[in-house]
Amino acid sequence: MKRLSTLIVAFLMMFSVVSNAQTFTIADTVRSTPIGNATVLDVITNPNASTVEIAWKVVASDFPADWLPLFSLCDNVTCISNGPPTANTLWPTGTNHISMPYAASAVGDFHMVVDLTTATTNGSHYLTVRLNNNAVPTDTALSTFVITRGSTTGVQYIPKSSDDVVLYPNPAHDEVNVIYNASADIKSIAVYNIIGKIMAVYKVTENNNANLHIENMPSGIYFVRLMNSNGTVVLTRKFTKQ
Repeated sequence: MKRLSTLIVAFLMMFSVVSNAQTFTIADTVRSTPIGNATVLDVITNPNASTVEIAWKVVASDFPADWLPLFSLCDNVTCISNGPPTANTLWPTGTNHISMPYAASAVGDFHMVVDLTTATTNGSHYLTVRLNNNAVPTDTALSTFVITRGSTTGVQYIPKSSDDVVLYPNPAHDEVNVIYNASADIKSIAVYNIIGKIMAVYKVTENNNANLHIENMPSGIYFVRLMNSNGTVVLTRKFTKQ
């Protein structure tokens, strides 16, 4: 009887792992410098033997006010605009939208349509979409669109003061991008967990931005500490890893 109970527990644990496994994938971050009316392509990959229906919504963005009416998001059935005739359909007051089933063992469409020709604000800004298996709400993924308007060289959003930092996406999945003022003399960035244990240290190679790979860190709350050439902590910011 004891052996049978052990086997039952093992089976249930295995079933739980399978049930919570990621059933679809999407790119963590997509970057684009669109010209005119442009499509910024992402794709949903369904490796399963059955179809997957996706529910999605915008969960974070720092798009300027003049950008917000100028984009749409499209799944495999429809495109939904954040602009006229209904303002803020997707952000900041968006709700879940449901796709048609994505085919088994296939790659399916998911993309942004954006036209910033009438915008006045330049820079790099982001918009993050949370997607989940509609049958398994806990089976989620994040996709962040980083859009740049202006020159195509480098990161265009420059913080106004030395204590101004842009950190995105937040929540993050595989990577975190940090943009800071070049005058802050940042030479390294350290990531600490919530109890103060150091998780990683990154040497800065650019004078105003860094890309931190966090795919091997467990989910949780983290702090980034930006340090100057003297090793002094200049700035601290918090993010969540999902």
